[in-house]
Amino acid sequence: MLSFTWVLIYALIGISTLVNIIVPITGSATVTPLLAMLVDPHRALGMATFVFLLSAPPRLFFFWKDIQWHEVRALLLPSVIAAFVGAFALVVVPARWLLILILLFSIYFLLKKLRVIPKSDKPARLTNYLVGLLSGFLQGTGLSGSDLRNQYLYAQDLKIAEVHGTTAMIGGANFLIASLVRLHTGQLSLPDISLLLYLFPVIFLATWLGKGILFRIPQKISDYIVISIMTIVVLLFAYKIFL
Repeated sequence: MLSFTWVLIYALIGISTLVNIIVPITGSATVTPLLAMLVDPHRALGMATFVFLLSAPPRLFFFWKDIQWHEVRALLLPSVIAAFVGAFALVVVPARWLLILILLFSIYFLLKKLRVIPKSDKPARLTNYLVGLLSGFLQGTGLSGSDLRNQYLYAQDLKIAEVHGTTAMIGGANFLIASLVRLHTGQLSLPDISLLLYLFPVIFLATWLGKGILFRIPQKISDYIVISIMTIVVLLFAYKIFL
């Protein structure tokens, strides 16, 4: 039977999924730190990879007609290859470094959202291959690669719905490869997967709700919701590290 803490984590991941559909933020800023509050960082990264894999099918279902296939063809192959390498690279990273790295990423994403770190009006136009390679490697390691890929896609004037569909196709492939590698190397186990399967209906419902209210609520309110969630995650995770 699931403990109350796990149920709470599921609920928070569901909320973050809903918010992510409305106002795209990186899952690494919420999902990975939440899981790392309950398990060791290596295991948290492995489990987060599977959570992101579970998130892909609902997004593909709801945003299928918005997928930009020319971008998928350009980014998919280098991204999957790099994700395979990144999933193996995680094994040699010390656990303490991962804890600190996850916190630093969480703080960085929060500062970006608060505009303390300014966002570029014109993202650098990287080549398709480089974007696919770097974003795939980061996603393979369990860190945020979607930010780089999404910046590129937004620079191509894609709408939010188009980014959701396109990045779900590419990210889903990355996370499938990374999950298989982690199962093979022991970074992820079948009991871990069984714990996370309960999340799928939560993620599906959150994605459906998110699509339904996309563009219907004021941006200012969306920003307040995102900032609140990210701030709570940073504070709780910092407490876990320095306790």
